[in-house]
Amino acid sequence: MSDRLTQLCEEFTPGNTGTAVIFLPGLQGSMLELGSIPKMIKNLGHSSCIPRIEGYSAKSGFDSFDIWLSQLDHVVSLLLEEHEQVAIVGLSMGATLAIAYEADYQKNIPVVALSPVLAFDGWSVPWFHPLLYLVFKLGFVNWHYKESEPYGLRNPEIRRRVAKQVLEQETTEVGSASLSAKHLYQALRLIRFTKKILPEFKADIQIISAIDDDVVAPQTIDWLTKTISSGTCKLVWLGGSYHIITLDNEREIVINETVEFLQGVFSKKEGLQKYSKEAKELIIRNRVVE
Repeated sequence: MSDRLTQLCEEFTPGNTGTAVIFLPGLQGSMLELGSIPKMIKNLGHSSCIPRIEGYSAKSGFDSFDIWLSQLDHVVSLLLEEHEQVAIVGLSMGATLAIAYEADYQKNIPVVALSPVLAFDGWSVPWFHPLLYLVFKLGFVNWHYKESEPYGLRNPEIRRRVAKQVLEQETTEVGSASLSAKHLYQALRLIRFTKKILPEFKADIQIISAIDDDVVAPQTIDWLTKTISSGTCKLVWLGGSYHIITLDNEREIVINETVEFLQGVFSKKEGLQKYSKEAKELIIRNRVVE
């Protein structure tokens, strides 16, 4: 089984707790975007998995968003064969993909959504961005959208480092230096699909987002929390970061909040498994929005 997962993943590290965490970086991104969170999960003894999703992962060619979802489901299904519990941590479009997956496949997989993208309406998004969907539909497909300042980062030192990487590398700490029209179009399709099925999302979720996110407006995050049907929905606002919160000024808070939430949902399920069906009926799941 581990061999099969190794073949399907950019990285797979088996653990010894019976739990596994899937990490989804942004579109065409890499594990570098996730900062120290995977390392912390491994230190706790959980299995860690960064799947290679054709068309979504960096340097993986092109495929449509429904293929992204089906390939993610393949990885989840394999992990569930050997693990009692699986959770997903997604960043940016990876958070959107995680939310869409759970809403569509209904596997009761807890999700940590870091800077989820349900609209490109942040303060640094170019005015013409809403027209890109139309441009693609009209047949203009041979172009790329190149990343630019502030690269989702408020921290000036990290931003300078990433700016240099964008000039020299295809994949940087904050993801791909540029996105093709085809990939961006599939991202826009994924957003539309996610918004359509969002009320079907019922699993435990923690959303961490920056008030000054340069890609997504806070109003969109508020709408997200009000639209999902989760029993447990925890929202954490950050005041000193932009979009890539895993690398920015408050990355330690992001790590701590993510690990605490995952440990909590894992422990809760373990506790539930110890009780009879009659005892389970007494448990009340509270909706928490902070």
